[in-house]
Amino acid sequence: MSRHDPEKLYPGFPGTEPDDHIRTIPACAALGMTQRAIIGQPVLTTLDAALPAVCDAQGRISRGAALVLADQATAGGVFTTLPRPTPMMTLDLRVDWFGPLPASPISCTIDEVTREGDLALSRGRLVADGKPVGAATARYLIGSMPGGTPGRMDERHDVLPPSPAATFADYLGADASPDGMTMQPRVEHVGAPLPAYHGGVIAGLLEHAGVSSIDAAFRPLDIEIRFLAPALATLPLVARVVPRRIGRRAITLDIEAHQGDPNRPVALARMLAITDPAGDPVRHDLPHG
Repeated sequence: MSRHDPEKLYPGFPGTEPDDHIRTIPACAALGMTQRAIIGQPVLTTLDAALPAVCDAQGRISRGAALVLADQATAGGVFTTLPRPTPMMTLDLRVDWFGPLPASPISCTIDEVTREGDLALSRGRLVADGKPVGAATARYLIGSMPGGTPGRMDERHDVLPPSPAATFADYLGADASPDGMTMQPRVEHVGAPLPAYHGGVIAGLLEHAGVSSIDAAFRPLDIEIRFLAPALATLPLVARVVPRRIGRRAITLDIEAHQGDPNRPVALARMLAITDPAGDPVRHDLPHG
């Protein structure tokens, strides 16, 4: 399908084919991400559970990989509101989890985008096997890329192959270090052409560091990430966990990411984890007035 077909892509969506743009973003190509953005149909971004790099050690979709999905999917929602392809950068990302993720493909469908000048708020649902597994909300600054590059759309055309990593944790390649958890830069971590780490990869590292620091009896309930500055994908990224509250049923953690100076974080996250067992989520649609 191309823009010349009767069913066209949204005019603000980069590329001439549904997957053109996403397959030139190294982090998205490495995780085998696909995207559909056809006028009149939902904007749908998907991870395939058949690729080991998107899974955890149990073979289920990794929450970290789902964060990369949520970041890219919500950005895709913003593209549909634009008259032409325009760069943007993530200001913050929040995902609420509805129980553990399955060992089956997971998609993020965008429900709503609200624009306020150059700011955009995008909301979507993470769905697997027809059931909700999470909700995503992200805010973007339109017209700028990490590093402050204005008014230029990424012109990359090379498509990387899927990552050969055995799990998402192996894809991150983060190791314990004296000040937290350190991830060495790889080409497949890149999002913007600065080169900068993909926002979802930063989120995935913060989530991985947080979960690795708590007892397995706790399950993450939500995570919110604020992106403070570009994270250069030529330098290691360090995630440091700061416990805020440790209780019998709930734990609240702050996780900071820096690139050499702990006093100059590039991203901050807050995670809530609980011991309550996962239930069966049910979506209730309320009347709209």
